[in-house]
Amino acid sequence: MTTPTTHARPATTERAIALATTAAPIATGILAPLLDGSAAFTATLTYGAAAGFLAANYMGRLPPGVRANLPAADIAEAHRSPLFISTLTTGTALAMGTLMGPEGAAALMAGILHQPSIPGIVSLGWWAAVVLVPFKLRKVLRRAPAATNPAATVLPGIPTTGTPGDNIVRLWAQHISHPRTGTHRGQELTLTTLTPTRWAGIITAPTGGTVTVTPDAISSVYQIPATWITHQPGTHAGERQITVNLTPPPDLDPTTLAGAWRKWLSRTGGLMAGTHLHDIQDDPNTGGQVAVVVAGDNLDRLQHPDRMDLAGALRIKNPLLVSYEPRQNPREAVIRLMDRNPLEAGVAFPGTHVLKANANGYVQIGVGVSGFPARIQLHDPALGAQHCIVAGVTGSGKGGTLQLIALAHHVNGSAIIYADPKGSSNPAIETMAAYSGLGPDAAMGALRVWFHILQHRVAESARLGMKNFQASHDLPYVPLILDEASKVLGEKMEHRVEATYIINAGATLGRSLGMPVILANQLMQLAQLGGDAAIRDNVFYGGSLILLRSDSQQKHLVDLPENFAGCNPADIPPAWSADRQMVYDPNTPPDDPKRTFGLAFAASPGAHAEMMRNFILEDATPHIDTNQIAHPADWPAWADREDLATQSVLPGDDTSSDPGMPSTPGTLFTPPPPKRLASTDDKILQALNDSADPIGEEVIYLHKDQLATMTGSNGSTLDNALTRLTKTGQIHRRTEGGKVIRGEYGLGSGPDDIDTGE
Repeated sequence: MTTPTTHARPATTERAIALATTAAPIATGILAPLLDGSAAFTATLTYGAAAGFLAANYMGRLPPGVRANLPAADIAEAHRSPLFISTLTTGTALAMGTLMGPEGAAALMAGILHQPSIPGIVSLGWWAAVVLVPFKLRKVLRRAPAATNPAATVLPGIPTTGTPGDNIVRLWAQHISHPRTGTHRGQELTLTTLTPTRWAGIITAPTGGTVTVTPDAISSVYQIPATWITHQPGTHAGERQITVNLTPPPDLDPTTLAGAWRKWLSRTGGLMAGTHLHDIQDDPNTGGQVAVVVAGDNLDRLQHPDRMDLAGALRIKNPLLVSYEPRQNPREAVIRLMDRNPLEAGVAFPGTHVLKANANGYVQIGVGVSGFPARIQLHDPALGAQHCIVAGVTGSGKGGTLQLIALAHHVNGSAIIYADPKGSSNPAIETMAAYSGLGPDAAMGALRVWFHILQHRVAESARLGMKNFQASHDLPYVPLILDEASKVLGEKMEHRVEATYIINAGATLGRSLGMPVILANQLMQLAQLGGDAAIRDNVFYGGSLILLRSDSQQKHLVDLPENFAGCNPADIPPAWSADRQMVYDPNTPPDDPKRTFGLAFAASPGAHAEMMRNFILEDATPHIDTNQIAHPADWPAWADREDLATQSVLPGDDTSSDPGMPSTPGTLFTPPPPKRLASTDDKILQALNDSADPIGEEVIYLHKDQLATMTGSNGSTLDNALTRLTKTGQIHRRTEGGKVIRGEYGLGSGPDDIDTGE
């Protein structure tokens, strides 16, 4: 059995550091003028390193690993404010003494005698800061130096004779591991850590045995509550790691994240029963804590909680002070408990540079609650243009969000087609658009113009054998921005059939042709999208999604993508705080609520949704370059757009006087109107055909759940149809690395059947 060298912190050490902290600025002011050039340079470098370290310590930014191994870490934490103030005053004295010599040092230290004057005021301020340090440390400085051996620090439950480390090991040997009278004979302790608040060690059993020492046995010997003692597995069965807290550990304090989780959430029957927290850290961005939630051994995956349930279980008054983010690993998530929500203050729009797409097509439209940028993807280098959905009730910030997305497309050279059935509700977008249609009829005109461009690009892709869309000045991205989509796609709308036909085409084909669909609406139910599952699946599930404050039925009537697990836009309140006093007092001024304008849950495809807030941009007009309004230069009929905007594009609606304008299903793009197919097999094949890549470059796979929604079939009926079609080679299952991906199907008997054009 070995006894390690212990590091108990003597009171004299803390007092010595306090004295040095107090004297440092005065001593520096006296000595700095005496330093020659090389000594002054060395002193400046040394001060810079120390100042950076103490500044990081003051802001709580020291990495946990550095903090854990830092000598006198407890003193640095307890005295971080005086240490930082002393650093500033010492730096001032060093600068005055080395740069201005004895005159500068004298002006700083003795200028207080010459009042009123500018040097006198500066000197007064410096001395006030110098005196503030000993005032803050007065309790430590008044403490008499200990007359006893510093190694004999008293720890709870440990005799005062000898060093604490010796006494811990001696008690263990006497009562637990003693070969004749010990409660767990031969199971020895090697002490590894000793601080004033805890000690830790390794228990080793005799060869061939296992460790059987219990927290109750240790509690009895050291008179520490058993709940303060934790066990962890060692490197083999005959070894265990033990930690004995000498003060209540954080996970027993319900005011901490760890304590609240253990007391209310992970308990049997709790909201997150069977889970535990890992890697708990302070979060300077929110003033709270952040941790990883991990599923226990008896759980296969985490069940994502409702935010309101989570806030209630954590006993917090405002659900906006808790954030829950799923991870790629289904057994992990990130929980963030905040003292303040950093999104409440909002962030002003920093400039168009944040809207410049990176190499992967991402732009920043706001800030997440974690402090990370909130981003959406405009286009993907391999997959092409990316669709987008913006949902939110009136006053939630939908118009501002749409304005940011439109400005991002403008900044990146897109030719915007804008349709607003309500009228001119967003003049800035109208200004930056290549073509705008305001009002129900004009909005349909904008959709028709965009549809003709889509037809042209389908034909050109087939003629040129294009595999991947590559944008250029003459071949720009052409996004369709449709505000208040339900005004043309909703039930009983005059243009519903034609609008659905156009948006279906864009949702299915637009991605690979550089023509994304951007829909904005209050609700995203299927009935609001023309009743067309292809629109919902390709736009809603296949692009960026921004969910602002919404009606409560949004959550219940729409199956959100998996990356939005635990996010309910109906939980976003209209104001950050809407509570008021119970009894009216005319002498108390009213607390006017602050709106949650722009607060949302947002994510791009494959990314996990996070609470975020858009940049605050009242009007994008000053950021629009009217000399750089892009147009779809590749479309030869641009000059005829006004005439084409008045003509229906529905197959069979021949309202055109131009004999060269196709008015029947035909020639370029003919997605058939929705109809009920004869069998489940036909419905599956039709759904896969509707979602297929128009140029045949890649196989588009749909999950069985998507096919169930698109065909209206489920259960054994759907399973039997999928089995039949797979056996006959009409469809096949997706494979990766030679393994079949369950539940995903594509057209044909396999990838070798796809015509790549090579």
